[in-house]
Amino acid sequence: MTKAQLRKIFIQKRNELSQAEYDGFNHALLQQFQQLALSGISCIHLFLPIHQRREPDTFLIRNWLAAHHPHIVRVFPKANFGDSTMINYADDDELELAVNAFGIPEPVSGNLLEIAQIDLVLVPLLAFDTKGYRVGYGKGFYDRFMAQCRADARFIGLSFFDAVEKISDLNEFDRPVQQCITPNGIVKF
Repeated sequence: MTKAQLRKIFIQKRNELSQAEYDGFNHALLQQFQQLALSGISCIHLFLPIHQRREPDTFLIRNWLAAHHPHIVRVFPKANFGDSTMINYADDDELELAVNAFGIPEPVSGNLLEIAQIDLVLVPLLAFDTKGYRVGYGKGFYDRFMAQCRADARFIGLSFFDAVEKISDLNEFDRPVQQCITPNGIVKF
């Protein structure tokens, strides 16, 4: 299937989740995340969830990291819709979050961190295939961002649903994740 077809299907699947299913999937994602080996990781980039779109609740992961791995720096993105790039803010006492005009929670002030400091990126997605390629909302923010990260940075998707067999319209700008966390486990590519 094409990205557009998968986007439509998986947005609908998310929208059909009951609150209990949504909450259960989020807790299952957290339990799977807790199984990751985080040795050698000093900085993790987490996307901020748009709850109205039923995105995975990364605040659960943020809170768990703060409690159990306080030495790991957490960073959140701020999107520039003019050039489809992102900058990163540290999740510290200086961080201030607000919801932007597109309904996306993002930093409005705080301490900027360089992309080179990021060891692991939790990547948002709507669907992914058996080779680790993903379908997002179609703006390419994360593909551009991943291309700018260090060569040894880890990319891990978060998905409520299992992989599809194949995304039929990949292009040279698409970047795969190395792993994807689902409520059922961690898929490696």
